[in-house]
Amino acid sequence: MARNKVFFLRPSRVLVALGLVVLSACAVSSTPSASSDVTNSLVESESTLPETVPSVLVTTVPATTIPETTTTTTLPPLDTMCITTLKCQFANLVGIDYSLLKLEFTDFSVANLAGAQFVRADLNEALFIRANITGANFTGANLTSANFSGAVIAGANFTNANMLSTVICGWDLETVVGISAKQLSEVQVFRKKGNLYCP
Repeated sequence: MARNKVFFLRPSRVLVALGLVVLSACAVSSTPSASSDVTNSLVESESTLPETVPSVLVTTVPATTIPETTTTTTLPPLDTMCITTLKCQFANLVGIDYSLLKLEFTDFSVANLAGAQFVRADLNEALFIRANITGANFTGANLTSANFSGAVIAGANFTNANMLSTVICGWDLETVVGISAKQLSEVQVFRKKGNLYCP
């Protein structure tokens, strides 16, 4: 029995052999790859174009500018980190909730605390000088020796707040909510040191 030998070619040798066959076929052919009919039709189609192109009226569109709009309804971010240093002067703390926190000696002078919550907070000797506490809630808060001189207090709630020695210079008591005769007997209308008048 005779056995047939089978040879396997490497893929790179197969590609080289295939390339040589293609090149030899191109060299043998004497006709160009594109037919003359196609070139003639191309020449004819080019000759059918008009010699002059009609002019096109160019118009310019005026640039439109969109006016920059600003909104005043958004509030700047709250300055909540001031509590860590106990210095919150000029801070924007609108509607903040500091209920049940121990905030002794914190300076809230000239801060915006409109609608803030200080329910049962410890605000012993805190400063609210010229602060905006409109609508703030101090229900049950410890305000011993706190200073509210010149604060804007319209609608602020002081129900059951400890106001022993609290300075309330310049308050319009008709706009305050929940302040009792007992609380008023414990407050100071003027500061204890220096100038006897409200700032």
